[in-house]
Amino acid sequence: MGRYAIRRLLQLVPVVLGTTFIINYMVWQLPGDPFAGRCGQRPCPDSYVTAMREQFGLDQPILVQYWNFLKNLFTGNLGTDFNGVSVATQLGDAWPITIRLALMAVLFEAIIGIGAGVLSGLKRGGFVDNVVTVATLILLSLPIFVTGYLLQWILGVQFGVIEPTVSDAATVPELVVPALVLASLNMAFTARLTRTSIVENLRADYVRTAVAKGLSNRRVVGIHLLRNSLIPVLTFLGTEIGSLMSGAIITEGIFNIHGIGGLLWRAINGQDYTIVVPVATLLVLVYLVSNLLVDLLYGVLDPRIRYE
Repeated sequence: MGRYAIRRLLQLVPVVLGTTFIINYMVWQLPGDPFAGRCGQRPCPDSYVTAMREQFGLDQPILVQYWNFLKNLFTGNLGTDFNGVSVATQLGDAWPITIRLALMAVLFEAIIGIGAGVLSGLKRGGFVDNVVTVATLILLSLPIFVTGYLLQWILGVQFGVIEPTVSDAATVPELVVPALVLASLNMAFTARLTRTSIVENLRADYVRTAVAKGLSNRRVVGIHLLRNSLIPVLTFLGTEIGSLMSGAIITEGIFNIHGIGGLLWRAINGQDYTIVVPVATLLVLVYLVSNLLVDLLYGVLDPRIRYE
């Protein structure tokens, strides 16, 4: 497995270089000048626009801009945004909040989604299966912003169970409801995927053999059935970590969470590409690393999988 991990890490190098170059090229070549409208109601003087473009390297060829970006990225010097505020400081303040929110969402997806899917698969056609099916259909039919505003209004405004907006500290108790909102769609997908996998594996020969050997139901389900059924679910959850962090923009906006989503949204609106590019790059790295970890965990769940 060690050789496989090293080989996969080496394979990530061209992927990272390719994706970061595309991000830089697309962002810096977008139409419009990010400095032209930064002088209020009056158009900015040409001398100001020229000076700002020179300061942030926008007057240089794209390859030179990309090389400077890579050097700054590997040295940890992300510079300042268009307002003169340190980009590294803003990322350092926002990143832990979004990581905490995304990990809580994945935890809810795993616990609630897998648990509901297992019960639904084992009791297929019964009352529990019907309840899970209806609940997942409801969650899948509701966009995240609808679920978010609905829970915010019911729990925060009507009953006062939670604060409608999250404080700057963004503690774990405050992030429970936003994490549930963020996880709602994927939680439904996880439950349905787990149910399908459980139902399919229940008919497999190894399950019938384990039952014929007289093993207890707990051992058949926990050791044999569940480990094999979780492989596609693990793939889905692993790839969703990066997606959740980038998809937190809506949830963070609803609950006023000062994380990466809010930072990225404000930067896009202000055309502040000094923040957009590092954030997008970090999201790419998170997505690639999470996929690598999922591949390595396959061998833990299924002993038949061996890496050379």
